[in-house]
Amino acid sequence: MLLFVSRSDWHLNRNKHNRLPLGKLTHQKDGKFTDETGLIWELQPNFKNKLHQPDRKTENVNNPYPNVIGELTLDLENPNLKFLCKNETNQSCEAILQPNGKYLTKGSKQGTYNYSHPSGFFGNIKHFFLDVMPHFVNRRYRN
Repeated sequence: MLLFVSRSDWHLNRNKHNRLPLGKLTHQKDGKFTDETGLIWELQPNFKNKLHQPDRKTENVNNPYPNVIGELTLDLENPNLKFLCKNETNQSCEAILQPNGKYLTKGSKQGTYNYSHPSGFFGNIKHFFLDVMPHFVNRRYRN
């Protein structure tokens, strides 16, 4: 079953549903940010972002995350920030922000659309099987 899901168009073309924040992200409270269209993006902790980090330590950057209004600290070991925007169907868009202010949209470390938003016990279980595991079976992505 997992092999079928990982090779299906459903998994490989998932990013046709993904979107990125538009304009600057503005910090509101409790790790929540809004983009210029009013969508709410939640900053994820580093332990939920390990698969999106560069393979080696990043060099220091002057003015990291220039498209974010609010203070963010650059962690040279974990420089990429992961933001999720949950939708009304309990799925979520994923944006990986690099210190230079660009979103990672290519390759195996890019942000991908989540068929299950990873929150709560069952949400995290569903996310693991629907969104994470298929990547280990088939690492081929389409945008």
